[in-house]
Amino acid sequence: MREVIGRRVAGVVLVAAALLATSACGGQLPPGADGDLTNQWAALAEPTSWRPDEAVCADSFRDVSYRSSYKPVSCDQSHTYETVAVADFAGEAASRSTPPSEGSPDLRAAWADCDKKVTAHLGGDWRNGSLWFGVSLPSPAGWDGGARWYRCELTALDGQYGDPVSRTAPLKGELANAASSLKFGCYQYGSQLVATACNQGHNAEFVGVWNAGSTAFASLKGMNTKIAKACRGLVASYVKVPNDGNIGYRTGVVWNWPSQADWEAGDHGVRCHLWLSKKKVTKSLRGAGAKGLPINYA
Repeated sequence: MREVIGRRVAGVVLVAAALLATSACGGQLPPGADGDLTNQWAALAEPTSWRPDEAVCADSFRDVSYRSSYKPVSCDQSHTYETVAVADFAGEAASRSTPPSEGSPDLRAAWADCDKKVTAHLGGDWRNGSLWFGVSLPSPAGWDGGARWYRCELTALDGQYGDPVSRTAPLKGELANAASSLKFGCYQYGSQLVATACNQGHNAEFVGVWNAGSTAFASLKGMNTKIAKACRGLVASYVKVPNDGNIGYRTGVVWNWPSQADWEAGDHGVRCHLWLSKKKVTKSLRGAGAKGLPINYA
């Protein structure tokens, strides 16, 4: 809105100056002038709202974007967040008089679109790595001025649900890289998951993400049996063992889920890990089969 007001004020001052110049001549026009104040001037352009760029990076994230604080940098410079995409609301969402509010269907739809775009950008599901993304909207004034975009902002974290970290390289294709340090792998689990190299002694390993669907965040704590079963199914697929009544004798499971704010934004992914309790191994159990994850009745 600030940009629109500024252009209107400039136009008013311009016309006032032209009128003053005419009156100062006592009504007499210079040779060749016809007294028409408009046909010698190019038409003023339609006011346009500000739109951020794609494929740029920044040091901070705001869920409401103001042009005055927009300071993009090249992604080969030190930065914390990366703009994966800038897309537009359409239909009824675009006809709103104010930006979509937190938890609204329109904002959840934007989050779901960013979910797909971020996964494509990374070359794999972002939930499989130390990554997070958020959706940034125009300010109310920007929306009032015609802005209808939303930004998909991605960052690397220092742990599964850790803090954003600075980088000097873009994240594009990061999860397509088998050697990516951001991919989840092996852990030592006591009271918390501590990341470790898979060739070092460890008792837990990330096996995948279970999508909890429309489950309400408040219901998660009462779903231990259901989540454990879902995670054991992911273990069976990951290790290549039967998902039968013996799976519980092969391994335990550990899981975690996002914050309530992220859950309500749209991330309903529960991260699952096999857990060997007191036993340790020194290699990944991906595809290890029954020999790698034997039945232990005792």
